[in-house]
Amino acid sequence: MDKQTLGLINGIISGISFGLIPLFSIPVIAAGMGNVSILVYRFFFGSLAMLGMLLLKKTDLRVSLSELCRIAILSLFYIGTALATLECYHYLSSGIATALVYTDPIWCAIIGLIFLGDRFSLKLTSSCLFATLGVMMMTGVFTEDGTFSALGLFWGLLSGLSYALYLIFVPRLRLKRIPSLKLTFYVFFIGMLILAAYAILKEGNIEIVTNPTCWTNLILLGLIPTALSNICVTMSLRLVDSTIVAILGAFEPLTAMVIGIVILGDSWSIMSLGGTFLILLAVAMLTILPKNNN
Repeated sequence: MDKQTLGLINGIISGISFGLIPLFSIPVIAAGMGNVSILVYRFFFGSLAMLGMLLLKKTDLRVSLSELCRIAILSLFYIGTALATLECYHYLSSGIATALVYTDPIWCAIIGLIFLGDRFSLKLTSSCLFATLGVMMMTGVFTEDGTFSALGLFWGLLSGLSYALYLIFVPRLRLKRIPSLKLTFYVFFIGMLILAAYAILKEGNIEIVTNPTCWTNLILLGLIPTALSNICVTMSLRLVDSTIVAILGAFEPLTAMVIGIVILGDSWSIMSLGGTFLILLAVAMLTILPKNNN
């Protein structure tokens, strides 16, 4: 198998596996577990699997105290994304919530325009308009059937914004000497410690899992949409252009949408499907079109 094909396969696996988050997390939410405890278990099993990969590759795990502090900043942004996504599941269908997370390239472009000195472009304007219209269509702004949830929209957009900040800060925190998988491991490991400390201080303890089905879902949540997705995207970025990897990320909301309809019983209208298409189109425009298309 040539490198291009292998890179494409890994990118597709990463997108599909990340789109399985609602499949494993929503049943645990329905069983009554809080978002913080869910993420403690998710990050624990995910970081454990990544640690196994790093040890298998005999990777040097040492990092400096300064690097740990900078990684902790990334962990906070990732925690923000994960918590906002789980909270969004309480108000919107899993497919719509995941599609809102996928607005992170739009947020990156807006932040770049406002704060990072990026130039105004027709591409950015068009993408933002498509994305805005898509979000409004998807979340029920134009309908009168009572499906619109302002809180759901808020948490969904916050998840996308938080992940955009994560992506923006990664290259700006001078962590380039740390391999991608090692960096991701520490992001999840430190994130787990932060969440565990919060759960103990704020809520008294981390919720104990007694239901075997919840155990299964939590383990799979840590292994598939956490460890596997990050390992595959790391391998994909080494083999194909990052633009292609970003495009393959569209499998994430599409997978969540299919899972929601087929397994979780979500209902989708022509309006919401059209909104999803517009968001995917907006992200594709930002990803594919040349940067000098002003």
